[in-house]
Amino acid sequence: MLSLPRYLPGPMEGIMHPAWIRAAGQWELAEHWITPFFRLSAELPRQRLLRAFLQPFIASSKPVTVQLMGTDPGLLAEAASAFVELGAAGIDFNFGCPSRRVVSGGAGGGALRNPPLMRRILSTARGVLPPSVPVSAKIRTGWHSPEELDHLVPEILSDGAVSFLTVHFRTVSEQYLPIAGRERRWDRAIQLAAGIPVILNGDLHTVQELQCLPLQLGAAGAMAARGFLRDPWLLRRAAGKNTPEPAVGRELFFETVVSAATEEGGLFPGRAIELSNFLWGEANPYFESLKKRRRPITLPELPSLRASDRTESAPHAAH
Repeated sequence: MLSLPRYLPGPMEGIMHPAWIRAAGQWELAEHWITPFFRLSAELPRQRLLRAFLQPFIASSKPVTVQLMGTDPGLLAEAASAFVELGAAGIDFNFGCPSRRVVSGGAGGGALRNPPLMRRILSTARGVLPPSVPVSAKIRTGWHSPEELDHLVPEILSDGAVSFLTVHFRTVSEQYLPIAGRERRWDRAIQLAAGIPVILNGDLHTVQELQCLPLQLGAAGAMAARGFLRDPWLLRRAAGKNTPEPAVGRELFFETVVSAATEEGGLFPGRAIELSNFLWGEANPYFESLKKRRRPITLPELPSLRASDRTESAPHAAH
């Protein structure tokens, strides 16, 4: 059975592009990867597309869990098997994405309205994979109310297919709104999991939160997404490893992503703006220059694109 590290990076759709993954792998910013969701609807894509999706993570030489999303148990199991053959160390199922486009078809967080389907998806995948390959699920605490946990968790764990559970404390309806009482919701999920390891997810931004909350609640670990984007060395810092200061780390990581993209012609301005906004927020030292760009950014150009008169301040939403 695969042993997970205590601190995991959250899968981030649209953010974890190949240059980003290569840069993170170069600095060993994570001990285990969970990919953004790979969505399946009609048929299994050709193997070259599966390999292309997985390869940047495999190249980091760290274990990789592939996250799948869809509503067809047989198709998802087929994809799970194919990804394991290509080198995936585990398979995770996304039952939490709150995107309206996703949930309207019953996938992602929409699956929380159909717990028997979630159970069938997990059990079908478990049935086709080697026993050594863990099957896991990432959920929210309900569709409308966290009280739904009381029937969601027992249902999806009833067949014994799940090796661990990641719980984002909000419901699907709450999207990403500020919500009080997350510890109480996580605690209930842990109680209901009855010994199945639970990973905490949602608004984890500091080393103290990553280290203390799992201990306080009896969770197996914690997963950071936006906190990891704001401070790429966050997981290493929580694990007690040597890291640069946050300000230095942001600049270093941004430079490394651009360097990795330069090998393929440069980083597109939209991606550069998105990444820089996550890293620096309102103090973004590149934004004014990047928003005027129409061509990809390469490493030699970075010094001329950086504003020298900006200082760090609180983060703001990505443009």
